[in-house]
Amino acid sequence: MGGGGRGGFTLVETLIALVISSFLVVLVSHAFLVQNGFYSLQTLRVGVQDNTRAATELVAREVRNVPRDGVVVAGSRTLTIRSPIVVGTVCNRQGAAQVDVMTEGGEAAVPVDEVAGVALRNDSTWEYGIRSWPALDGNDNQSANNCAANGADTVGARDDFHRLVGMNALFPGAVVEGDVLMLFRETTFTIRTSQLDSTTLALFRADYGEAPVEFATGIDTTAHFEYRTSAGTYADTVLAADLSTVDVVRIVAESRKPPATGGADDVRFGWSVNVPLRNVRDEGP
Repeated sequence: MGGGGRGGFTLVETLIALVISSFLVVLVSHAFLVQNGFYSLQTLRVGVQDNTRAATELVAREVRNVPRDGVVVAGSRTLTIRSPIVVGTVCNRQGAAQVDVMTEGGEAAVPVDEVAGVALRNDSTWEYGIRSWPALDGNDNQSANNCAANGADTVGARDDFHRLVGMNALFPGAVVEGDVLMLFRETTFTIRTSQLDSTTLALFRADYGEAPVEFATGIDTTAHFEYRTSAGTYADTVLAADLSTVDVVRIVAESRKPPATGGADDVRFGWSVNVPLRNVRDEGP
């Protein structure tokens, strides 16, 4: 009795195997495309969220330090603010133009390239004077001795004393011993057409006298600034006469990116932050 085996697949079996394998390939390919599309969409979403948060946090971080009267321009897409670099006390006056000031850390603690001017504390507000650091720097090594003669404690802190000049031009006859002065920076934020992608907007930041630098490309046309005044209402523009009444700045931003492959709609993410000006409640009306 003889035995034998089949030497191969029949045509029907081969066709069935091809159909099944093709079906599996289609399923795997479809799953891959779905996963790839999902991954691309999530990547875009993370990108627009990071972009929006970066834009709002950049502005909020600096606005948080702005004192009353520190808002210079309050427009829908332009915000100019003045924030403190260092605050010091006048401990000696030399004539009408020069004063010796004690500040923590002295000149070494001052980023001199960011100085836009000096402000004089006047009752509950600041009086600002625009002046670059080279025009303010008195560079007098006798400041500590002069202040010590007026009773200042300079032991171990001689480097904290420095001379400022040009006070008579900025504050005629107003600066006396005991006054508080503040070196400040002036920063302008604008939302305008991106230099990297002309089809969208971007957030720009510029220090006083410097060219603007582009941040957070991909901002949508709905992005803007709003301001709350002492009346308790928000507006996207505040006139110069009412700037001192601004107590909260709201940054409203929305980012968008073109859809992922196969998508129909742009990927968008909106975000807003309300930032009270520093110590507004303590400074009084």
